[in-house]
Amino acid sequence: MTIAEIHACDDWLSCKLDTLDKVHAATADLQKQEIWQEVVAGLDSVAVQFDPAHLMPDEAKDLFQTQLNSLTTHLMTKAETVTIPLCYEAQFAPDINWVAEKMDLSVEAFIALHSSAQFSVTMLGFMPGFAYLQCLEKIPAIGRLSKPRQKVAVGSVGLIGEQSCIYSFNSPGGWPIIGRTPIKLFDPDRTRPALLTASQRIVFEPISSAEFNALLNETLP
Repeated sequence: MTIAEIHACDDWLSCKLDTLDKVHAATADLQKQEIWQEVVAGLDSVAVQFDPAHLMPDEAKDLFQTQLNSLTTHLMTKAETVTIPLCYEAQFAPDINWVAEKMDLSVEAFIALHSSAQFSVTMLGFMPGFAYLQCLEKIPAIGRLSKPRQKVAVGSVGLIGEQSCIYSFNSPGGWPIIGRTPIKLFDPDRTRPALLTASQRIVFEPISSAEFNALLNETLP
């Protein structure tokens, strides 16, 4: 694998890669190496954290370089697909009319388009379990809201074009919201706290508000 320069910052090392598929392949392989305390995928880079008590910075950098040079770079054509139930009704989708109008579609046509599209998880960031998605079909640029909200509800799906996101906690946010899922994106009590990981494929399944509430009640402690 041809790689760019490795950058070091305290106990972290990072390196840019030229395709997202290589980022995901590198992340998957590096996570198998017990030497790294954490492996984090970005949109065009991968970073690892080492323990300075057990590994000198120069040793860690040499090891990272060696492992990157030996990684497989196969395309992840059989990435796992996760179905996310999503309610597009107005109470959960305050910006759906605006987004549909920007795309010159009816709300019904937008829902049909969005729920038939496939998305790929590019990375997690912003907060634990918060997933950034890339649509695998063409969606015109929508843009962010002119004024961000002080509170976006957990489970909300934002869309600014081919990029989407799913909010894993209540938080401020400036993405237009086109629906909400009752599925818990992050649960510290699970073996794998974050439901989603980089390279997964996502499809959205439309549900009613009654189905949303039923599923939400199933996830409550």
